[in-house]
Amino acid sequence: MSLAALHARLGLARNPFPPTPDASAYFFTEALQEQFAEVLHCICARKGFVLLTGEVGLGKSTFVRRLLDTLPEGEVRSALVFNTFLQREALLSAILRDFGLEPADDMDEALTRLNGFLRDEHRAGRTCLLVIDDAQNLQPASLELVRLLCNLETGQEKLLQIVLAGQPELETLLAGRDLRQLQSRVVKHARLEGLHADQVLRYFEMRVSAAGASGRIALAPRAARQLHRATGGNLRRIHLVLDRCMYGLAAQGGGTIDSRLLRAALDDLEP
Repeated sequence: MSLAALHARLGLARNPFPPTPDASAYFFTEALQEQFAEVLHCICARKGFVLLTGEVGLGKSTFVRRLLDTLPEGEVRSALVFNTFLQREALLSAILRDFGLEPADDMDEALTRLNGFLRDEHRAGRTCLLVIDDAQNLQPASLELVRLLCNLETGQEKLLQIVLAGQPELETLLAGRDLRQLQSRVVKHARLEGLHADQVLRYFEMRVSAAGASGRIALAPRAARQLHRATGGNLRRIHLVLDRCMYGLAAQGGGTIDSRLLRAALDDLEP
């Protein structure tokens, strides 16, 4: 069955459990809402350097996308770097390009060019934000560049707000003796965690409702508890299992995901 046919059969406007980050229907737990608000405040108040960590599949990239969507339109210039295997000079060139600047062959010239741009934006009342995803892959030399960028400031405010997002290994890197100066600049460390057992059912209902099938597709409470045990509340794993369940539901014309259907989906996904 094609994806379009699956959605039509279940009355879905779109995939409720996509494999890629989807910030359009964001599920805020109380703890996540608090973390999100604090990170947003750090950026808007130009406090400097924010760290965002979490295991694979806990929604770091989705968090970042939601953050960018929430920032005041026209008041923030942002640059996003995803290729964290770039070395120091190449990383700086990527940052300049994403801000719409021409890279420079000379490191000092590149930093001067970036600093001038940041000062112009600051005078215009705009905040500049750099987001580096998968930052656990950065080499020490690139992390040293991040430290230099943290030093770009006026007398009272940081010119560049930086969010480093990565897996827990990033915390280990920053705890190293050579990077303690960078770690000392962290003004907020947001750690993401998986859903708790009592949040899985609410998450399911929110995602299905956002996809246009509220009331037509359900998750049995017992199956929700089973799903939590099998995935540990990891959002990426939850999506994989529930996406598989959608095909089982389509075969029976909709209804409820029960323990039997969930077990079949889990069995299909096991190597």
